[in-house]
Amino acid sequence: MTNREKIIAVLNGEIIDEIPIYREGPMDVTVLSDLVPEDYEASPEKLMEYTSFFGNGAAWLGIDMERETISRDEKHHTYRYETGAVWHESYDPVFCREALAYPVNVPEEAHGFRFSDEGFTTRFNQKEAVEAIRKYKEAGFFVEGCTMGAFHAIYYYVASFENILTWMAVEEEAAMALFRETARYSLESSRVMLDCGVDAIFVCSDLGSGQNLLFSRDMFRKYVAPWLRELAALCHERGAWLHLHSHGHIEDLMDDFIECGVDMINPIGPSDHNDLSMFKEKWGDKITFNAGIGTQIAGMTDEEMKAHVTSVIETGRKGGRFFPRTESGIPPMSREKTLRYLEILKEACRMGYAR
Repeated sequence: MTNREKIIAVLNGEIIDEIPIYREGPMDVTVLSDLVPEDYEASPEKLMEYTSFFGNGAAWLGIDMERETISRDEKHHTYRYETGAVWHESYDPVFCREALAYPVNVPEEAHGFRFSDEGFTTRFNQKEAVEAIRKYKEAGFFVEGCTMGAFHAIYYYVASFENILTWMAVEEEAAMALFRETARYSLESSRVMLDCGVDAIFVCSDLGSGQNLLFSRDMFRKYVAPWLRELAALCHERGAWLHLHSHGHIEDLMDDFIECGVDMINPIGPSDHNDLSMFKEKWGDKITFNAGIGTQIAGMTDEEMKAHVTSVIETGRKGGRFFPRTESGIPPMSREKTLRYLEILKEACRMGYAR
């Protein structure tokens, strides 16, 4: 079986002899710069070289927001998205990202906001995408199309986190106007990706903190679920899967995710106080987890890291429907520790699944 065939088998609930690695990679690629291309998204060939190094069976391409750099040096990067949202990243003494400006700042502005469709009409080259997807599939890769998540899109490109959460409670018409527009853009761009032939759609929308949901389950059903339900239906009509990324302590939404039609979810990690064993027991026969390995490995000894990774995979492999992955990507670690992690991960995946 090719890696793509293995991934499809797992998504279909089959028990196979080896656990595929799915979309694993480092937060800091420079630590391996002599082994993998830093500009790995510059061509299908470079991406395949990059993702193969980590043992991955999946490749990806996406429709993104344009952004321009305002200022940049070794200690910071300030940039503006095409919507007008401005973000600042600082790297000294630690990484920190904060929003400086948004295009929508009062409820009245929400009703007139609209994304430019150039992202998936003029700028996105469908002919090149079709060719890239063909190359990935012929090389045995499962292919994800990365598009905009409806909630993520609001707090990243349109309105502040504080404003959208407030408006969802007390300015419902303004909040609904923004969700309608981000859902529209998400669905239209996903339709383009599916037309190009991707196997799955991947969307981000963080719905929880480390301890709780960001808003009530009723608010999820009102604002977020209609988009997820329609997106899942679109994917399934095309024979594709829907992969949702959501950080946070989100167990209270799991039944809703499944009811909406989500096929795979990540990261279900220990940093958000999510118990993979409980998730597998309650929902492991209904949804696939791309999950489980904590970013805490950066502070572990090699022995502790091996014990953690092995424990996660022993838990996840039972009943299938599981791909191991770190919570936000392999955390910044030394070159030696990063390579050791990959060695441990690949070795543990050879155990395969268990009924």
